[in-house]
Amino acid sequence: MKILILEGISTSGKTTIKNELEKYFDNKRLNYLVIGEDKTLMPILHNTNKKIALNHLKKVIKKTLAQKKDILIFDRLYFTHIFRTKSSIKDFKSIENLLKKSGLLIFLKIDKKKIGERIYDTMKQRPKWADYVRKKGNKKGIINYYTHQQELLLKLLKKSSVKNIIYNSTKQDFKNIKKEIIDKLNL
Repeated sequence: MKILILEGISTSGKTTIKNELEKYFDNKRLNYLVIGEDKTLMPILHNTNKKIALNHLKKVIKKTLAQKKDILIFDRLYFTHIFRTKSSIKDFKSIENLLKKSGLLIFLKIDKKKIGERIYDTMKQRPKWADYVRKKGNKKGIINYYTHQQELLLKLLKKSSVKNIIYNSTKQDFKNIKKEIIDKLNL
């Protein structure tokens, strides 16, 4: 079983990469399962308690690992929870231990100078999400929030025991990123 974990700030391209991988896996008739952020993040979106996050993630991961699939794709898993609970990678060591044997964490990074542009372009396309984002403050506050989040997530990545790769998704070259991921998986 191979496990892919897609991480990055909102608008980094996680969903696009997930969709590209799904098309490829479907064409190759591979046995895979996608676990979206509707299962990993949304049920406890506003949670700031690390125990609640850990318990939730352990249940999701153990249930998913019990599936008889060749490939599992997690669209966001534990990095956002670490960020929201102001925890450390050490606090989530038990989660990493469940994943490090066969997990590959894919981090999609946006150039710092382009984060605001990406956020605001996406807000025009996703009005409900835009309402959520506006709660983070004025334009400068919103850009600072996502810039800060990406910086912290990248620091977490350096401390992670799960094998990981950073892809720069600023230019939205998702087909090449997908190809490189597939090559890494030896599919």
